Amino acid sequence: MKFGDRKIAGFTIIEMLIVLVIMGILAAAVLPTYQSSVSKARRADGKSALLDLGARSEKFFAQNSTYTTEISGGSGLNLGRTTSSDGYYNLSIAACGGGTIARCYQITAAATGAQSGDTECSQLRLDNVGRKTSLNSSGGATEYCWK
Repeated sequence: MKFGDRKIAGFTIIEMLIVLVIMGILAAAVLPTYQSSVSKARRADGKSALLDLGARSEKFFAQNSTYTTEISGGSGLNLGRTTSSDGYYNLSIAACGGGTIARCYQITAAATGAQSGDTECSQLRLDNVGRKTSLNSSGGATEYCWK
């Protein structure tokens, strides 16, 4: 189309639709990879919470000759909460051993909230000998969550 001596150029609706379809295909291909990267980055919140609780547990054991299952209270590990610092994991601790003296523990960080979609590493665990394990959402062991 000409307007006077100037030619008016622009995009047709078909060209715009083609661009939108291409952008949609690219977004659909990239989104799962992005979500996986975000979940992996959020695992650092759970890992740091477990390592912190592990250190607190060892300090408690050095002072009391037993482990505790009290995470948040002042008579236990004194964390002040039962979630990780960013809130992506719920924390729990289980003591083991015979009698009244707990001789070992296992701390679990279970994915919650925005992190609950992380089916590959839904639980991170740490025990008193420093063993780092993890479970997927089906309860199967996974090897790569701590890497």
